Amino acid sequence: MKKKIFLSKLIFITLVNSFLFACSGDEAAVPIADNPTTFEIISESLDHTILEDLLLSSGLDQALNSGIYTVFAPTDAAFGNIDTSNLSDSQVKNILMNHVVQGAAESSNLITAYLNTLAVESLSGVENNLSLYVNVGTDITLNGQSVVTGPDNLASNGVVHIVNEVITIPDVTTFAIADPTFGTLVDALILDGQPDFVATLSSFQAPAPFTVFAPTNDAFVTALTELGVESLTDIDPTILTSILNTHVIANANITSAELESGTIETLGETFELDAPNATITDQNGRSIAIVVTDVQAGNGVVHVASSVILPDLNLDPPPSANSVEMTVGNNGASSYFVSEIIGDENVTPLNVANSSWVLTEGTRYQLTILGANSHPFELRNSNGDALLSQSNEGSFEADTAVDFQTDGQQFDFTVTPELAAELNKYFCAIHSGMNGMVSVQ
Repeated sequence: MKKKIFLSKLIFITLVNSFLFACSGDEAAVPIADNPTTFEIISESLDHTILEDLLLSSGLDQALNSGIYTVFAPTDAAFGNIDTSNLSDSQVKNILMNHVVQGAAESSNLITAYLNTLAVESLSGVENNLSLYVNVGTDITLNGQSVVTGPDNLASNGVVHIVNEVITIPDVTTFAIADPTFGTLVDALILDGQPDFVATLSSFQAPAPFTVFAPTNDAFVTALTELGVESLTDIDPTILTSILNTHVIANANITSAELESGTIETLGETFELDAPNATITDQNGRSIAIVVTDVQAGNGVVHVASSVILPDLNLDPPPSANSVEMTVGNNGASSYFVSEIIGDENVTPLNVANSSWVLTEGTRYQLTILGANSHPFELRNSNGDALLSQSNEGSFEADTAVDFQTDGQQFDFTVTPELAAELNKYFCAIHSGMNGMVSVQ
């Protein structure tokens, strides 16, 4: 079964990498053959003597003279802000590689996203490539600690961006602090009365590595409503500790490819994982989507959760949606008709061409579109924009509450208040004459 919301977000990071660094086919990102190499740009700079020496001593100078790379180059002043005296040669080399991304990306091609560097983590035994959080605003900031001060030094084999701080090996808290998506999570971690979560999760010693399921700010807003409180400080400190611990697996760096269905042990309480559908069911029966995966730090990996995973708080189970099954046939390319309805709703008369439908807010509809291959079905708003579609990208397909699923003839969705406000018509994505009105009660 294909679940469009999960698949689209699961590959988000991969798509960003592909987009940025497939840009080498665009004129703006094509390396210029007559220009110096990325290493030569660094070696010819009076402000990068330390970086040059480190690249030479580690053997990375030859690598940067071949291949296509985007290099974030710290100045001598930047190296003055860190102490590498206690690091091994391999650790220093890994820090240098944390400044290098495959492909050529000028500053105009960078967007706020997670990219993969050539650096790797060493705790899992797999050597997964580390992530780099690029935040594009007034400045271009990397992992919340280094700012691009001299962009777009074009090389024959890529581009060099000068940065004002060394990009050290990130821990899982690095991304939580750098990415404003997780502002409320950080507030919870450092709240008075809580254990020193930051010290634990920034450590590279046991119980590292960690697998963290990180709730977004919106997830916390919803959780506060569910708990009947207005702020984090209104939650009993012991309960908040349990909540936060239930998002952390210790002694494991579990990437998306390694997630397995079953009962998951955390530092807090257990939860159930459905790996193929990337969903978590907590001890209150709440379903939580994993919406972004594999943000890799040096001491663990972060996956993004659509909701806060709650321990057993004796919450009322989420109401089960009323379910209606409908079979939708077609008269050639001229019209749709509904041939069967299973459920307690009279959505529309049976076997009437392009009949009007009356849906109910809160109901989950499971449609079988018999002619889906030739007549892909979609729901639209009054402007003709696709909301849910078997062939196009609809604006509600990433809504976890709508939970849109389509595979072959399948077309399943839940009518949320937001979707209800937009619904206007059903259409064939190819044959415009196949359409009918949709209203919601």
